[in-house]
Amino acid sequence: MEAGSQTDGLDFTGLTALAASNVQAAIASGDNFHGYIPSESLEFIVRNYRRLASMKALEAAWLDAYVHASNFKEYGVEMLKAVFDACDRDRLLELKPVGNLGAVAAGGRVTLFRGCAGSVHSMGMSWTTSLDKAIWYAAHHAEFYDLTDLAVYVTTLPVAEIYCRLDHYDHDFIAYPRQAWRVDVPVEEYRLDRPR
Repeated sequence: MEAGSQTDGLDFTGLTALAASNVQAAIASGDNFHGYIPSESLEFIVRNYRRLASMKALEAAWLDAYVHASNFKEYGVEMLKAVFDACDRDRLLELKPVGNLGAVAAGGRVTLFRGCAGSVHSMGMSWTTSLDKAIWYAAHHAEFYDLTDLAVYVTTLPVAEIYCRLDHYDHDFIAYPRQAWRVDVPVEEYRLDRPR
């Protein structure tokens, strides 16, 4: 790496020399580097998110890393929020707009749901506007990870507090609600064949 390079200060631990070189080149040209290190991207970003934010190289790669990750337990919701907070909110919304949610939200507020399973229910950052989808997510987590204690939570918050809307697999609204309440869902409703 050249002295005084734009990528000075980044921690490339765990990346091959070729991968590090590709990431440096992508950052230098203003491109999304996630595709060069898809399986290492999340960890690389968590290690470097402050520096990446100052380089204006965070948002696109972070959204790709986040949407393709399946388990954030190692990092915790506080770290995820810290990375989203380091992102330029306008850039997030440019890349992944909230859509017409703002137009339909009563009084500028929206109701969101989150499905959980397991002994610890993290409020996390991915929420849906669909109660059916949240119930399905709880059932899916239980089935996929062999978990019990299924639950759905609901929150209401201002649309302005939503970071963005991901649309790769489903429509997930990225938010960090201050409060959420457990929804009383009958046990028999937690199934993967429910309409969503």
